[in-house]
Amino acid sequence: MLKANYYHGNIIILRIFWIFFFINIIAVLVLGGPYLWSFVVMQLIELAILLLANFFMGNSKQSSSSEKASLETVLGELDIVTWSCEPGKNRFFISAGIEQIAGYSARDFKNRPDLFRKLVHPYDLFRVRVSEKELLDGKKSIIEYRILMPNGETRWINNMAVPLKDKSGRVFRLEGIIIDVTREKEIEEEMTRMALYDALTGLPNRSMFEKYFAYFVARNKHMPQKMAVVFIDLDAFKEVNDTLGHDNGDRLLKEVTVRLKTIFRGTDLLSRLGGDEFIALLTRITKESLILVSERIITTFSEPFVIDGHELVIGASIGISVSPDDGEDLETLIRNADQAMYGAKAKGKNTYQFYNDSL
Repeated sequence: MLKANYYHGNIIILRIFWIFFFINIIAVLVLGGPYLWSFVVMQLIELAILLLANFFMGNSKQSSSSEKASLETVLGELDIVTWSCEPGKNRFFISAGIEQIAGYSARDFKNRPDLFRKLVHPYDLFRVRVSEKELLDGKKSIIEYRILMPNGETRWINNMAVPLKDKSGRVFRLEGIIIDVTREKEIEEEMTRMALYDALTGLPNRSMFEKYFAYFVARNKHMPQKMAVVFIDLDAFKEVNDTLGHDNGDRLLKEVTVRLKTIFRGTDLLSRLGGDEFIALLTRITKESLILVSERIITTFSEPFVIDGHELVIGASIGISVSPDDGEDLETLIRNADQAMYGAKAKGKNTYQFYNDSL
């Protein structure tokens, strides 16, 4: 790579010398003077030097082609691919490393210039088209998106490109590099999952619940609607932990999660606060719909859970608070739903209770 840069650097320097050479010739001819012929001799010497330099640079150009091939090999090992295309001429070049990233050879892309766009994930196609338009408008582009391999696998790439313009300002070629960032995206998604989801049940955690609530509060400014916080606490879970151990207690929580997820709608958010406490955010609700959900939760707990050969029958005490009637901020709604849940336990457990001021 250093040699390639050195070669290209020498080419640039040589071109600058040629420019100065012709400027000197013009200046000498225009100004003239008693030393005209001596200046001409000097320019002839400079011309000879430049011609020799051109000769040696021409010889080194052959070796630069092999260096270019070596550079492409190194980039391919690093999952970095170079590409170029000429808009309107249906010409597309991409380096050999693309096969490891996309599953197609460089020849496939050369024979089918439209192939790369067909690999773009449907969810990212609009953004890619916007990026292409920016390039044709003469703007550089850096975009991260997914592509689909022939085996159905999804990979993430970072595509960085610049437009090359002629003297009239028209874009005549696009040059870019593609970097495989699949591993980085997997790490990023895993960190996001750990930050926003419960490790045991896979449900959203408190942090995710807060974000979801904030989203609906913002949306309510334009489309007012009531929301409800449903607080669910398992009855007799402590006895299971104490009797059968924490491992079986964890298995029970996973089974509880499976059942609860079948009750709520896609627009609802079920979350685990911790321990044996679950919480759900429901939108577009009525009192009748909240009663129906609560009764379904109680019914689903009436069937025993089979854990490690043991049939376990546990119940659920449910507390409900409604926004904006019982509070507008999340802390108040959770606190009031928690109080209502204790009211349900006071009534004999395995039932539900709406929040009211008497609690």
